[in-house]
Parts: sequence; C-alpha cells; structure tokens
Amino acid sequence: MNNTLRLALAATAVLTATTANAAPTSVSNGPVQAHATIVKPLTLTKVSDMDFGSIVVQDNGLAVLNPNGSFTCDPTLTCSGPGTAATYHVTGTNNQVVQVNKPNVTLTNAGNPGTPLTLVLANHGPTTVTLPNSGSAGIDFSLGGEISIPATVKDGTYVGDLAVTVNY
Repeated sequence: MNNTLRLALAATAVLTATTANAAPTSVSNGPVQAHATIVKPLTLTKVSDMDFGSIVVQDNGLAVLNPNGSFTCDPTLTCSGPGTAATYHVTGTNNQVVQVNKPNVTLTNAGNPGTPLTLVLANHGPTTVTLPNSGSAGIDFSLGGEISIPATVKDGTYVGDLAVTVNY
C-alpha cells in the first residue's frame, strides 16, 4: 500500500508539472468594440424649378445659369428674363455630410421636335451639403447649369426632369 501511495503521488506531481508547462489554448488581446452609426433617412423636396428664361440664338453659344440665378451667355446668345436656379430642401440627421448627385439632363422640345439639348449640372452648385445642428429642419441648396446651344436649334420650349439625388 505504501508503494501505491508513492506511485499516486509521483503521477500527480508529473501531471501537475506537465499542466503548468503546457502552452495556453486561447489568447485574448482584450475586448473588441462594435460600432453602428444610425442616421435618419434623407428627404429631398423641390423648392423651385430651374428656368433659363428666354434665349435668342444668333450662332452657336453657351448659356450658363448660376446657382444664384444670374446668367452668363456667349456674345452669340442673348439671355433675358429672370433666371431661376433649381432649389431643393434636404433633411436628415444633424451634422451629417450629404452627397449631391447631379447627372446631366436631356432637354427636348415637344412642340417642335429636333435635336435635344443637354443641360450640364456639374460644377454649377454644391457636391455636398452639411446638415445643420437641427438636421430635421434641413437646409436648402441651389443648382444652376449650362446649355451648349447650336445655331441650328429649333425654337420652342425645351424641358427635362432633373434627376438629382442625395445620399450620406
């Protein structure tokens, strides 16, 4: 029985020594945090339509309507009437930056079909706006544009839909 006790103590000592020297089976560098930013959905509403007024064409030219409603026209064009920039109202989450996407617009003359005109919106208004502290109240922004007009354009009213979108 004495031998049995010695053998049991020796086995326990070997097992304890082996366990103490074994490599750990898991490692942790500390807690990891998860984050999620929750934002309100954006709303975009029209405040005013874009209107270039009247343009008299003597030859090829470029008509530019600035976001503040002012005109600049090549000397081959006569631009008149009050210009109106397109104005939008956007709402969302406070202090968020909102991207303004402004694709080109095809303008067509329904009453006197001919070559459509292209209204270019790039570089004629903001590419981003920042919502104010009270994001739910929103912010207005205006867009202008430019139309390259050929001398052969047919007279009439040219119209098209601005497909402006916003996103965070």
